[in-house]
Amino acid sequence: MEFSDNTQTKLQNQPIVSVIIPTFNRANLLPRAISSVLAQTFSNFELIIVDDGSTDNTAEVVNEFADPRIRYIALGKNCGGSHARNQGIQSAHAEFVAFLDSDDEWLPKKLELQLARLQSSDDPYATVVYCLGYEYYESVQRKKLPNLIAHEGDVFNNLLRGWLPSTTSLFLSKRSSLVNVGGFDESLPSFQDYDLWLSLAKANNHFLAVNEPLIIRYFHGNQIISNLSANLTGFQIFENKWGPIIKQRLGYKAYRESIGLKISIIQVNRVGKAVDAGQRLLALRYTLSLLQFLPMSGTYILSGLILTIFGRTMFGRKAHENLGKLKNGLTKLAKKIEITS
Repeated sequence: MEFSDNTQTKLQNQPIVSVIIPTFNRANLLPRAISSVLAQTFSNFELIIVDDGSTDNTAEVVNEFADPRIRYIALGKNCGGSHARNQGIQSAHAEFVAFLDSDDEWLPKKLELQLARLQSSDDPYATVVYCLGYEYYESVQRKKLPNLIAHEGDVFNNLLRGWLPSTTSLFLSKRSSLVNVGGFDESLPSFQDYDLWLSLAKANNHFLAVNEPLIIRYFHGNQIISNLSANLTGFQIFENKWGPIIKQRLGYKAYRESIGLKISIIQVNRVGKAVDAGQRLLALRYTLSLLQFLPMSGTYILSGLILTIFGRTMFGRKAHENLGKLKNGLTKLAKKIEITS
């Protein structure tokens, strides 16, 4: 997508941050997201809600919030999250842009701490700042804090190896940096955020981190992560775009590990879908297909076997929790090794 430079007359109360919420038929969830933005301790922002062709009462829900900082953009038809976010970037008036998915929420100091991190940095190339975030699984009513290694500076190789903050809701970036790389790639039905962070890092935009949880990401049925067809199609486009660069910069082994990680995540999602449909043999086939990516895929194979054998029973959830502790322990060990090496 081509962006204009958005030149405009400077207003006395020019917002510093443009918050972009893309939404599609989530009128029941949107108020939580909006309220979490309005509750921010940093208040000099505009909130741009981009309605991607909703057929529910999204417009009425937005109108219930009588706040002059809110702008509502109705696209008229559904074009996808990337297009909606790009429209928000195009319409943004502020120097910085922050994203929030319409089914997530921010904690009150999210913007304050991210802007403070940017201000305190002496890195002239730092244009992107992210944070940590809680994950809440609505089906089992459980909240957890994933273990994410907080890389800073030039993170291009880290991203190529498979490191990835999990959602756009974690991020704040200079608008000019987003415009310079063309925003979100609208040809991708999935992996759009990963692709954008790679594009930013490749263009020498350095990343900063606020190493504490400042958002809550909710998992439920109405999400792109549940759309396996979109995941697989997006992966194929993503691999064609970035695979050669991974091989060139990091070698074939790193390429195999990076691609194997993404396939493992997709396959475990397929295992869950097969189990929910009562197709245990198909679930086992998906699990065993990950043997080719050992040892990297080891924990995903165990996760797939637990799902296949025990399903989503209480015992299965407990086994997954213990597996999660093992994965977190291994991640901490890998971080220590990385710091000392």
